[in-house]
Amino acid sequence: MKIRCKICGEYFCPGDDTLDLIAEGYISSDSVNTCDDCWDLIELSEYDLIESFSDADPGL
Repeated sequence: MKIRCKICGEYFCPGDDTLDLIAEGYISSDSVNTCDDCWDLIELSEYDLIESFSDADPGL
């Protein structure tokens, strides 16, 4: 089964565990529509965004 990534548009094959969950009806292929490369970029950018905010007083 190939699924099209909603971010880059490339087709990818989900892992065996994911395919089992889809086959058993626990998740749909619509919920697994981001390839690993795009997912890693999204996670990395969110991490960078969180790290850019600080509760520290900038005046110190």
